Amino acid sequence: MNIFEKNVATIEKKYTLLAEKIREIDIDTPTNRIGIEIAASGMQIPWVRSENRIWRLNSRQDPQKASEIYADRYQIRMYGIYFIFGFSDGRSVREFLKKCDNTNLIVICEPDIELFAMNCHFFDISDLVSASNVLFYFMELEHDMDAILGKIVEYTRIRLLEFCILPGFDVLYNKQCERFMDGVVERIRNETVNKSTSITFERLIPQHTLYHMRNVIYHKNIGQLYFALQNYNLSNIPCIIVGAGPSLDKNINLLKQAQGKSFIIVVDAALRTALKAGIQPDLVCTVDAKSPERFFEGVDLENIIWAYTRTTRKSIAEKYGRDIFYYGTFYSKWNKVLEEQLGYPIPSFPSGGCVSSEAFGLALYLGFRTIVLIGQDLAFTGGNTHTKEATVGRPLSDEKYIQNRRIVEVEGIDGSMLETDFQMWFYKQWFEKVIEMNQNQIKVIDATEGGAKIGGTIIQTLEETIERECKQYLDFYEIEKQIPLAFLPQEQEELLQKLRDMKDDVRSFRKKIGNMIVQQENLLANIEEDMISQEDLLRKLKDISEQYEKIEQETILEFISMYAHKEEFELGDVIYTEEDMGPKELLERGILLYKGYLNGTKMLEEDIEDILMKD
Repeated sequence: MNIFEKNVATIEKKYTLLAEKIREIDIDTPTNRIGIEIAASGMQIPWVRSENRIWRLNSRQDPQKASEIYADRYQIRMYGIYFIFGFSDGRSVREFLKKCDNTNLIVICEPDIELFAMNCHFFDISDLVSASNVLFYFMELEHDMDAILGKIVEYTRIRLLEFCILPGFDVLYNKQCERFMDGVVERIRNETVNKSTSITFERLIPQHTLYHMRNVIYHKNIGQLYFALQNYNLSNIPCIIVGAGPSLDKNINLLKQAQGKSFIIVVDAALRTALKAGIQPDLVCTVDAKSPERFFEGVDLENIIWAYTRTTRKSIAEKYGRDIFYYGTFYSKWNKVLEEQLGYPIPSFPSGGCVSSEAFGLALYLGFRTIVLIGQDLAFTGGNTHTKEATVGRPLSDEKYIQNRRIVEVEGIDGSMLETDFQMWFYKQWFEKVIEMNQNQIKVIDATEGGAKIGGTIIQTLEETIERECKQYLDFYEIEKQIPLAFLPQEQEELLQKLRDMKDDVRSFRKKIGNMIVQQENLLANIEEDMISQEDLLRKLKDISEQYEKIEQETILEFISMYAHKEEFELGDVIYTEEDMGPKELLERGILLYKGYLNGTKMLEEDIEDILMKD
């Protein structure tokens, strides 16, 4: 087995698609863009030609020494996560890895798959590929960076993230480097927003999640709608997303002309406005855990078809949810059970944090390639916050509502500057990023006729849009009504029993975490009374650390953490990042965190009894 075969065999075990792609790349055909040369030390180094200049991706004198010097620039911290842009010959990464331990994670972003493929022929990198704490990310293969980073970046470890760029890569691959760094920064921002959301909603989200984990058994899922729509050509039919911005009041009455010639998704805050204009939505999307009752009052909701996720307000679902399509992740273990029963996963896709972004994700997933936005102001157009129907019964006037927001300015569709708040500015950036990512696959028309200018959209009036895009008739509502429930009655009974078995996982976890608290409290008492040798202390601390790593692997912790977000955010951050913390303080903080988990198990047991166990 030669070097290339060894490398590819190792890559295939972790990255099947990457291995296939590397095999397809023919490096024997000269391109004059990349190559290998010999350094003064006799070692091989890769080079890249760009703008009539050759860039050596390691030292022309002593590549090994240069790699050691590069790695020495960084001080490695326990639990640190290091994002390295560029890979080159792998020597610098290898030296970097030597300084790390099993608490660290190295994420390598390689912007040039052809260069990487060539290097696989000349350098043995199998040790780096197989390392458990090294992950490779290729922009050319994985376009959804946020989905990748979402598995890596956690709020409690934000202060432990560090960017590292191999020499020359930031110049050669400037745009890719900026995009990668922006992606990480945006993920950090998302985690910060999620932290605020989790603490704000406290116990609501896990309670709603439990309710929907049970309710999904008796309804449909978005995957079924996707499969049903595969039987139709959607290329000439747009999806119209109806947001609740103030400009909706200008053109909502025109929307009826698009009925039956488009797939209409209405967000909850725009529902009253749409129904009072005589619109029959094909889907109504509601995701907010505290979505106001006023959005649903005073209108007939008997025939509404809903799109729900795990955060959808429980009382709204109980009151109005007759015909529901579910999507998203509830709890990984439960989603796996559902997938095994269905034969496919419940669809899930990235969200921008607002209900309109959820609707946009749904439109993309369902296969629509022309997406029309109306009521998507993302600004306080004319000093108004929402469509008038959404503000009926709201305690605050538009003026007072705006006064309470953090105001920023954005460019409007007519070039003027408009006031918006930080939250809507964040949503605007999300839309622009997703549109850019899909620019060769979709056309997005902003027919809001007001509000902020959303980069990447075509600005048109709704009247123009309907005339140009809505030409083909298809009764989506009837297609949806004909889709059967996801599970048969016998399957529903079996799934409910499996769901109720969740209480056994919680009980088992409670015992483990209780034992850990007792161990740590005993050790803390021994330290305070000076009754333990340094050798025994280190041994016991190591045992506790190993137990904690096992606890972290428990899938039920994913759910219990929802009840203990405050402790995780406040204590987890400190435990990971405070390097000068002594054993006594570390144990004290750890005990507080575990007591947060213990309290979380008690609340979860109560909610399981109340939501899952009652008939």
